Amino acid sequence: MQNGKTIFSTSAGHIIEYFDSYLYGYFAFMLAPIFFPSEDPTVALISSYGVFAAGFIMRPLGGIIFGHLGDRFGRKSAFLYSILAMALPTFGIACLPSYDSIGLAAPVLLITFRLLQGVSLGGEYGGAALFIREHVKKGSAGYAGSILAAMGFVGALAGTAVGAIFTLEFMPTWTWRIPFFLGGVFGVSVYFLRRTMTETSTFQGIQKEGKILRIPILDVFKHHTRGVLSGLGIGMNTTIPYYLAIIYMNSHYKNQFALSTSAVMGISTCIMVLWVFLLPLAGSWADKLGRTKLMAISALTTLALAFPGFYIMLETSSLYIFIACQVLICLTSIPYVATCSSVLPTLFPPAERYSGSAFSYSLGVAVFGGTAPLIVSPGWSVMVSPSPLHTIYV
Repeated sequence: MQNGKTIFSTSAGHIIEYFDSYLYGYFAFMLAPIFFPSEDPTVALISSYGVFAAGFIMRPLGGIIFGHLGDRFGRKSAFLYSILAMALPTFGIACLPSYDSIGLAAPVLLITFRLLQGVSLGGEYGGAALFIREHVKKGSAGYAGSILAAMGFVGALAGTAVGAIFTLEFMPTWTWRIPFFLGGVFGVSVYFLRRTMTETSTFQGIQKEGKILRIPILDVFKHHTRGVLSGLGIGMNTTIPYYLAIIYMNSHYKNQFALSTSAVMGISTCIMVLWVFLLPLAGSWADKLGRTKLMAISALTTLALAFPGFYIMLETSSLYIFIACQVLICLTSIPYVATCSSVLPTLFPPAERYSGSAFSYSLGVAVFGGTAPLIVSPGWSVMVSPSPLHTIYV
């Protein structure tokens, strides 16, 4: 029971991360004229998505900040501050006046709120992986970590549902504020839930032995280059297959097969549900087969299938073949994503574990994962489509 509560309390921040990401993706085209008015609507939309991309840039900084708090003052305290750093800016976005009301202050505040959210997210996943790993038994670490990953997709599904509801044609334009308000309420609720968590025995042991470092991140840079590179690779390999196979490829449903937005949304939802159900199974399998072994197999099979798979997807005229290739790439990636959160904390010693995990993972996501759809896109046209399904991670 205690492990279940710990996993849920820890994973709740991951739910918020994906919930917020999908919300902003859905409402970016609506927020553009409200906060970035321009005679050219394309310029306004690009500015709006640029604000979202800024959140990725801040993640490594967030990894350093919350990593320092987690290694110096406790995993629990870092978790409490990180969730507040997400909830309060989300409330701020919900209440933010428009450009017409307060002028330049509106986009400046929106950018500030998004930057604060990016800082928060930089400490969330690495810290969540660490907190779960230090609480659960080693024999079930893979399964527990896979629940963390699955909760991210639960947040994505929730964001998709809420975004779809509040962008219906009969909804008043101001209702975009309601989902952000709900996100803030959920974040504050998670804060109070996390207050009931107990500190990990690992950190308590560091305290008793007097091994707390003054500036843990410096020790990470000096002595754990291999761990940083490995964590960066985990952040990269966890996000790129998903962002490209799910997010970026959604644009091709419209371009190649002329599907409606609702049809594309339905396909994406089904694939996300597939991830939610298969991630825990893969995590359980990792505990039996070996976590690093399963990650290696998953990474190699994804690499082997990526080039032919994406080539077929781009060239085929069959919708069923397209979906089959998309699902196949997801299936090869799922074991890696399910297992990585149980392996990431083991790359660093306990005294600098939060700093190393949070920073290295966030760096990989920011530099490689968050930019992947933009890098492979043929041009800015991918960004300026009014459909949020393939632009939310740009």
